[in-house]
Amino acid sequence: MAKKQVNSKSKLKRRQKKQLAFLTMITLIAALIAVILLTPAFNVNNIKITGNSMVSDEEIIMAGGLSKNVNILNVDIDSAEENIKSLPYIKKAEIKRSFPDTIKIKVLEEVGVAYFTTKDGYVIISSDGKCIDVSSGLSEDKNSSGQVAQLPKLPVIKGIKNVKYSKGEIIKSEDAQRLKSLFVCLHEFAKQGYIFDMKEIDMSNPEDIRFYYKGKDLCVSVGNTQRIGYKMECFRPIYDEVVNMTKKGQLPKGFIDLEHNSYRENIEIPTKNAEETESETKKAQ
Repeated sequence: MAKKQVNSKSKLKRRQKKQLAFLTMITLIAALIAVILLTPAFNVNNIKITGNSMVSDEEIIMAGGLSKNVNILNVDIDSAEENIKSLPYIKKAEIKRSFPDTIKIKVLEEVGVAYFTTKDGYVIISSDGKCIDVSSGLSEDKNSSGQVAQLPKLPVIKGIKNVKYSKGEIIKSEDAQRLKSLFVCLHEFAKQGYIFDMKEIDMSNPEDIRFYYKGKDLCVSVGNTQRIGYKMECFRPIYDEVVNMTKKGQLPKGFIDLEHNSYRENIEIPTKNAEETESETKKAQ
């Protein structure tokens, strides 16, 4: 009986010690938080931004609602990230605290891969269909003031009418299925690295999607978007050949049908005339 009382008292003391230790730890944590919140040393003094080239630091800071001389723990990280991602040229944003006084922001910017022409300008979109830039006063030929166009060095999208756009938003059209096919194409073309050498993407027929290379003398038919990844992989050796030919000043001509495996149908390499051949021979000597 005496042993039970001793054990019971011993357990009670251990429990009390644990409770005291827990309360002490809570008190210390609360005191530490109070010190951080009240000490100017933990106010934001530096905001470091990386990954931006199209959007200025000031635009990012303003969009995120960030400012200096605010306690670092009072910065709403999640809200700031979402607000920064709402900027047209920003695809991703990641914000981290770096104690005692620094906020680090890392952004990934959208890349324009193609554009639509409008009555007085053009709309640049990303590979996921986001409108990232709108320009007024320019068209394919001349604007209303008679100025010569200065269009982006990107492929122009043809065959989709009544495109609705708003900067920072995904473009829309009454022809939702055709637009969906376009997004699939843009994603795959950009992923494979083909898109920046294209001249035009023709979506007039979703079952016979075509794209053209510089000069529009070389046409490539993709068919529809089924197995488009495989089709683009099959196109790789031909693309490499086209790039090499272009570097040599030779613009290939012809038609390539990726839908029906006619990977080398009517590809023509321009022949050099006698004067060009003689000139290159002299240079080699």
